[in-house]
Amino acid sequence: MRLALNTDQANSAAPGLGSSRLAGLPGLCCQAAGGERDRADNLTLAWLLYYSAAQLLDSVQDNDEPEAWWVGQGASVALSAFSGLYFSASQALNAISQDQRTQALGAEIAEDFFRTFLVMGSGQHADLTRASLTLEQYWQQAETKSGVFFSLACRTGARLATNRAENIREYAQYGRHLGLLIQITDDLEDVFPPQGAVTNGQRSQFARSLPVVYALDVFPPHLAERLRLCLQAAPHDVEAAQEAVSLVDQSNAATYVMIEIERYKEEAMKALERANPQPPAGDALAKIIQEI
Repeated sequence: MRLALNTDQANSAAPGLGSSRLAGLPGLCCQAAGGERDRADNLTLAWLLYYSAAQLLDSVQDNDEPEAWWVGQGASVALSAFSGLYFSASQALNAISQDQRTQALGAEIAEDFFRTFLVMGSGQHADLTRASLTLEQYWQQAETKSGVFFSLACRTGARLATNRAENIREYAQYGRHLGLLIQITDDLEDVFPPQGAVTNGQRSQFARSLPVVYALDVFPPHLAERLRLCLQAAPHDVEAAQEAVSLVDQSNAATYVMIEIERYKEEAMKALERANPQPPAGDALAKIIQEI
């Protein structure tokens, strides 16, 4: 597994876990904090499997467009795969307690994982039960669904190498800001059409993306109401989808999003500098932020 994660995928354009550097995040943080990277193998496997399980469950709960492998068989097949991923991840997490190098930390790390999942579950529940989002609620949700999960990867990776609370805290902050950056960039993909789509904004997720939430937050009531009407029609009305994108552009959402991206990049780099990471892992962690 470690050899696969070390494969150079620097040309990958997407900032998600398709990048080998992001997939190996726990190991990089362990190495940067002074440990051996392979000490985090079981941790990395557990984190990746839980990530895949969470993404699949989230897709079903949000009624997203199915992926090709389960589109013909329905959500029940996707949920069956989710179960396999979740229990495989739990087995990998348990393996931390079986490895002589990490067994003393197994219970502590497992507790951290499950407490984090409770926070993420609350974020998902809030997302499912809210008809719409304010800007403040958007950031709260991004924190509980993405920020805390990447923070978990970084702080537990560092914990395998050190017990210095201040260092672990900085790796946690680095991961938190990285997770928020990934959430923002994922949202930006919803503003643009998938290959072959007729127009922007046809994804249902577009209505809950950061640019749209920002526009609704800053618009006067009449423009906010017009945007809501366009969003309701956008999935099946090309002209409504085009008008929705045009309205979002009028709100200067692009400027706001770019400012937030730069702010979280700066905060991530500051946290990393305070952690005083060892090279080459520290350089790799900095590069992840720089390339988003």
